[in-house]
Amino acid sequence: MADIVTVRLMRHAPTQENMEKRYIGWTDSPLAQIVSLPIVDLAVKKVYGSDLRRCQQTASCYFPHARYMADARFRETNFGDFECKTYDELKTDERYCKWLDDPLNTSPPNGERFDLFCQRVVTGFLALPKEEDDYYLVVHGGVVRALLVAFAPQQKPFWSYQVPHDRMFTLTFSKAAWKEGARCMSLSEEPITEKTPM
Repeated sequence: MADIVTVRLMRHAPTQENMEKRYIGWTDSPLAQIVSLPIVDLAVKKVYGSDLRRCQQTASCYFPHARYMADARFRETNFGDFECKTYDELKTDERYCKWLDDPLNTSPPNGERFDLFCQRVVTGFLALPKEEDDYYLVVHGGVVRALLVAFAPQQKPFWSYQVPHDRMFTLTFSKAAWKEGARCMSLSEEPITEKTPM
C-alpha cells in the first residue's frame, strides 16, 4: 500500500569481540564468520546502515544484490576507554562502576554521552530519503534500541529492548507519520532467516 512505509532494523552478525562479550563501539572489526549467514532477500536493491565493516559485511550477505548506503551516524556508541574490554577486565575500575550504575547520565572516559549518541542516531534516521516506502537498515544493537525508543508505537526504556544478532524488527509507519518523524503505528519482531527464492 502506497500510504504505508516499512522500516526493517537488523543488528549485524557477531564479531569475535561480541562472542567474547567485549564492548565494541567504533572499533572497525570484521565479522567472526560470514559463511553461515543466510541470504535474506535477493530482490532488495538498497540497504542503509553504519559505515563500520561488520554492518557492511552483514548486509552484503543478507542482501547480495543491494547497494549499501553507509552513514557514520548509524555507528554504535563510542565506549571510549572501555572499548574492547570485558566486564571482568573493568569491574574494579571505579569509573566503570559509576557508568554501569547510571549509563544514561554518565559517559565512559573519552567516550560518547548517551544523549548525544541517541541524538546522532535519530538525526541519521530522520535524514533517510522520504520518497521510498520500504527500508532495510543493518546497524548495531545500541542503534536498534535507540531507534525503537524514539519510534516504536509505545515509549519504553532503552534497556527494555533485547536486540540479538538474529532478529529483525519491522516498524510500520503511516506515510504522514514517516514524513513528520513521528512514531510508527506497529512494531513486530521475527527471526532473520533464509528466504526461499521464488
